[in-house]
Amino acid sequence: MSSQTNCIKPDREGFTVAYSAVSLSQVIMPFNAGPSGTYAHGGEIIKIMDTAAGLAALKHAHTDVVTLRVEGINFLHPIRVGNYVKVDAKLTFASRSTMEIRVKVTAEDVKRDKQWEALTAYFIFAALKKDGTSAEIPALIVSSDQERRRFQEGEERHNTCRIDEHYRTLCALE
Repeated sequence: MSSQTNCIKPDREGFTVAYSAVSLSQVIMPFNAGPSGTYAHGGEIIKIMDTAAGLAALKHAHTDVVTLRVEGINFLHPIRVGNYVKVDAKLTFASRSTMEIRVKVTAEDVKRDKQWEALTAYFIFAALKKDGTSAEIPALIVSSDQERRRFQEGEERHNTCRIDEHYRTLCALE
């Protein structure tokens, strides 16, 4: 389920962060668990995150999008079977044809009324034309101080990496 409560009409020059923001949620079931049967399998959580990020990218680009890479996956706290998870995805940066989406996962133990941030990561997507070449996307309009700060940080990450002609990501390491 995507959040449409903060849907803002597109500006002539681009789209706002709120316009493409997405929220997905679900209860973690036994089939989402790792071998122990107690905790969510990390890959299952990343799959939900990729889905939310992909939908946010699609809403911004209005064309086909593909995942290029994922950065900074940090599992902060475990998620158990039975926990309710909410995944929030927001664009933080957009270049001519790529987008960076910050995805945050919040978990909740409903019986104990406890919530916590479980993990956060940055998903980078590319917009593509039907023939598989890069598609130009609308600008990302940032309005708050936090959005401006995240845009600048995303631009710095973008400038340390580039995509070659075979869609391989080459990043400068410090």
